[in-house]
Amino acid sequence: MKSSIDTTNAEWQSALQIVNFTRRSLFLTGKAGTGKSTFLRYVSEHTKKKHVILAPTGIAAINAGGQTIHSFFKLPFHPLLPNDSRYDARHIRKSLKYSGDTIKMLRELELIIIDEISMVRSDIIDFIDKVLRIYCHNMREPFGGKQLLLVGDIFQLQPVVKSDEWQLMQPFYASAYFFSASVWQKMDLVSIELRKVYRQKDEDFIHILDRIRSNTTTDHDLRIINQRLGASFHNSQDEMAITLATRRDTAEHINNEQLAALEGKATVFNGKVLGEFPESSYPAPIALEVKPGAQVIFIKNDKEHRWVNGTLGVVVALDEEEGIITICDETGHEHDVERAIWENMRYTFNEKEQKIEEELLGSFIQFPIRLAWAITVHKSQGLTFRHVRIDFTGGAFAGGQAYVALSRCTSLQGICLESPLRRSDIFVKPEVIAFAQRYNNSSLINKALHESKADYEYREAMSAFDERDFQAFLKHFFIAIHSRYDIERPAAQRLIRRKLAVITQLEEQRQEAINKLHDRDEMLKRLAVEYVSLGRECEKEHMTDAAIRNYEKALELYPEAHEASRRIKVLKKKK
Repeated sequence: MKSSIDTTNAEWQSALQIVNFTRRSLFLTGKAGTGKSTFLRYVSEHTKKKHVILAPTGIAAINAGGQTIHSFFKLPFHPLLPNDSRYDARHIRKSLKYSGDTIKMLRELELIIIDEISMVRSDIIDFIDKVLRIYCHNMREPFGGKQLLLVGDIFQLQPVVKSDEWQLMQPFYASAYFFSASVWQKMDLVSIELRKVYRQKDEDFIHILDRIRSNTTTDHDLRIINQRLGASFHNSQDEMAITLATRRDTAEHINNEQLAALEGKATVFNGKVLGEFPESSYPAPIALEVKPGAQVIFIKNDKEHRWVNGTLGVVVALDEEEGIITICDETGHEHDVERAIWENMRYTFNEKEQKIEEELLGSFIQFPIRLAWAITVHKSQGLTFRHVRIDFTGGAFAGGQAYVALSRCTSLQGICLESPLRRSDIFVKPEVIAFAQRYNNSSLINKALHESKADYEYREAMSAFDERDFQAFLKHFFIAIHSRYDIERPAAQRLIRRKLAVITQLEEQRQEAINKLHDRDEMLKRLAVEYVSLGRECEKEHMTDAAIRNYEKALELYPEAHEASRRIKVLKKKK
C-alpha cells in the first residue's frame, strides 16, 4: 500500500527534510497513533538514498519488509561488550567473517532505517557504530558517516534483557535502552516527536493518555478510566470487541475457550513454508483452527485495500476445496479471503549494477488472520480498535503496558475494563522520562535544517562536477560554502583533493591524446612523402595516371602535402 504524508504536519516535514537532505541521524518518535509507521513506509518508498530496513525481531522485520539487525550485521546474540577483544579493530574481521559482497554493501549504504528501535539494546548500537567505522574506513565519524533513521516509542516498548545479560552490560551502560549507547556522547542525535494524534479525536481522552504515557497520571484520570470498569458498549458491535491481556497464556485461554464454545468441529488450514523462513518469524499460525462464528483479526494489509492490519471480523463460511474463508468485517462487508504470502528477504550487493538489492530467501503462505477474541498487549502494538476489553488481572509487568493497551482504542467509550486500573499498573522508567526531555529541541532541529541546505548544495555541486558542468559546480559550491564552511574539515579536504585529482587526470589524458595525434600526424606525413616520391618516379617513366594516383594518396594521408597538389594540377593540364 502506498503511503501518503501529511503536508500540514510540521514535525513530519522537518523529519523528512533531515532524512532527505542531510546525513544527520534522526530518532523519530511519537505517541500511539501519530503515524510513525506511515512515515517509515513513506521514506522507504520515496527516498533516493541507498537504504536498508532493519528491525530487532523476525516478525517486525517481515512486517517492515526488511531484515533483522542480527542477520544483516551477522551479530552474535550475547551482549556485545566494548572490551571484548574478539571484536576490536585487530580481530573483528576474523570474528565476523563478512563476505566481499557484504563489505561492499556496507560501504555503499547511505541510510539505515531501524524500526522498533526502543527494543534495541545499547550495546548493539555501539557495535553497529564500530562495524561501520571499521569497514567503511571512516574511524572519525559516528557510524562511519552513515545516516540512521530510528523509529519507535520508548514509552511503549523496551529492550528485553535477561538479568545475567544486564550484569555483563551494567559496568558500561547506564541503561539497556538504545539512547544509552556511548556513540551518542560523540554526536547530537536529533529527536523529533510527532505530536498530531490521528487515532483519537477526543481531546480529553488524548490528554489522559498523555499523562499515563509520561507517568503524571492524576487521581482524577484514574477515576475517569475506571468508570469503564465492567462497561458495556450498548450497540450491535458488542461481539466485535477484542480483549487485550497482559499475558500470553490469558489470551490463548480466552481464544481456545471461545472457539470450543462454537458449534461444530474446527477446520484446520495448514500453512506452507517455502525455502528459508525461521519458525520464530512465522507471522501467522502454521496450523490455523477456525469455525464459522470465530472472531479473527487480519494481520496483513490487503493490496486491494479491503482491510488493514488490525481489522476485526467474524468467519462466515469455510471452503476447504477452494481455499477460501469468507469473513464479515466490522463494517458489515463480507470478503472472500485467500492465503497471503509473506517474504523473508535478505539484502545483497549487485556488483554489476553497483546497487543494493533484496534477495528472496523463503516464503510463508497462510490466511492473513488469527483468532482474536483476545490478543496480548504486546501483539496489539501499532493496531487500532473501536471496542476493547482490557484485562489487567495480575497487573502490568512491563513499563508502558497500560499506555499501549488504553491507546489502542479510538475512544474512551470504546473501552471496557475487566479489572480496575491501579496506579501501580502505570510506571515509566526514570531514564525514559529524562531522555524524552530532549524531544523537539528547536535549536538542534533548526541547526540540522540549516545544514540541510548546505548538504543539498554540496551534493548538487559534486553532481555538476561529475557531469563536467563546471559553471553549475561553482554556483552550488559557493552557495554551500556560504551556508556552512566545510573547506577546512579533513573529510572535505580529502574530497576536494579527490575531485581536483580528476582535473589533473583529465589534463594528463588530454596531453596524452595530443601526443598520440602528433605522432600519428608525423607518421602520415612520412607516408605522404613516400607517395610523392613514387609519383615522381612514375612521371619519369611517363606513367601519368599512376603518378596522379600516388599524389592523390599522399593528399588523403596528409592534406597539407602541397607538392602533391601542385603536381596533380600540372599533370592534369598536360593531359
